[in-house]
Amino acid sequence: MKIIIFGGTPGSGKTSMIKCVISELINDYSIHYIKFDVLNSSDDELIKNKYEKVSSEKKLSGEVCPDHYTALEIPKVIRKNYGKDILIIETAGLCLRCSPYVNEGLAINVLNNLAGKPSSYGPLLSKADIVAVTKGDLLSQAEREIFRAEIIKINPSAKIIEANGLTGEGGIDIANFIRETPDFKDNLTLKHSMPTAICGYCYGNKVLNDKETALTFKKGKELKAKIPNINCGKCGFSSCNEFVRAVINNEIEETQCIYLNKKHPDAIPCNCNLEEE
Repeated sequence: MKIIIFGGTPGSGKTSMIKCVISELINDYSIHYIKFDVLNSSDDELIKNKYEKVSSEKKLSGEVCPDHYTALEIPKVIRKNYGKDILIIETAGLCLRCSPYVNEGLAINVLNNLAGKPSSYGPLLSKADIVAVTKGDLLSQAEREIFRAEIIKINPSAKIIEANGLTGEGGIDIANFIRETPDFKDNLTLKHSMPTAICGYCYGNKVLNDKETALTFKKGKELKAKIPNINCGKCGFSSCNEFVRAVINNEIEETQCIYLNKKHPDAIPCNCNLEEE
């Protein structure tokens, strides 16, 4: 299976470019498309309606950073679709610092010419194998050349492709790079580490008070050290952070996590490693 990850800010044209790429590959490969977003998305339905031969799905991160969530879910998606030739992943594209690109796949950054200076981007751009530059028709040739030069400063090794999701420009080029991408054979590894931004507000504090925030953070940190942090959903919440907030707010007992409930058959000791199911 080839792992292809499209990343880019909202409105950059990721889904439109993906449709162009799928059109070039659909007759030669079996493809599974998955969209990772935060609250809602219908892109999976658009792909499904346009291409009957392509299976599609979406996963919503809710309270979790969408890129962190993507990294957690990719192994599960691979296991469920292992017979497919190509897995196309589209990320929410909300964070320029986080990036779920993997060394064993192809990282494609769809970059809007009008979305600000390339120097403002982090690993989303600097770790991409391909930079598909969109909406160039809205700029002059000189402006496009300046933008291209700025991209090269940030990522000199990337292949830069002028792309347009409406006309299909760049779709053939990206499809050819995908054809040349080898199948992954072992564990996937991130191209760049993603930071953990956890504070008292992340754990549910709503009062603008430094002491309350520090206390909430301490409680949350202690509870997070006890649970496996795999967002399994068996507690009734979509993420471990949501579960932690509910416990801190005295809405539920911590034993609602099956791994902390000694009476539950799946209970585990604190601070142990848990393999994904």
